[in-house]
Amino acid sequence: MTTRNPDALEEGRTRWGRTAVLLVPSLGVVGVLALAVAQGALAASFGVSGQNFKVTAARVEGTNVAGYLDTVRSVDGKSHPVMLAGVEKAEMTDVCTSAVVDIPVLGPVSLKVLSGQNGPVSGTNVVADSDSLFGGRGTVSGVEAGRDASTLDKVNGVSGPPGRFAVQAESLTATDVRSTAWSASGGTVELSGMDVSVKVGRHECY
Repeated sequence: MTTRNPDALEEGRTRWGRTAVLLVPSLGVVGVLALAVAQGALAASFGVSGQNFKVTAARVEGTNVAGYLDTVRSVDGKSHPVMLAGVEKAEMTDVCTSAVVDIPVLGPVSLKVLSGQNGPVSGTNVVADSDSLFGGRGTVSGVEAGRDASTLDKVNGVSGPPGRFAVQAESLTATDVRSTAWSASGGTVELSGMDVSVKVGRHECY
């Protein structure tokens, strides 16, 4: 038996909730890719470093988003549970992406990338592995939660093993987003200005 959410805006569209939370990391990949561009290291297949990135955005909007539960293995052999998520088209404003690396003698060193203060950061056909998400208000339209991962069809190249839990939607909007991701790849990203800083100590986005 199925039940309807009393907070539903209209058929096929629901207010911000647990289903939407599963999809927002797919929008956060744009911020992660901004960091990858700054590092000059962007590839479709690579060894995960074993260290995640932090991403924040004032507002995110995505068209055709999809994801499923998965794991990634870092080069140190450890497995990390993630939401493998992709977005066909996304825009973000006030984006911050950061990573902290421990360097001998110096200690922690922070790399931070800011973009989207004067216009949106946009991305197409990007994929990331994310493991946490915090957000404010938002809406998701045309959501399909509990879909088999092998049948996902919203984002090219994003599908998983049969029997794996998955979710996809036609569109999603969220505000005050904070997320972490292990990796990001593919697609095209257009930045609206970029401020890159490297500092000794921990200077993360949140």
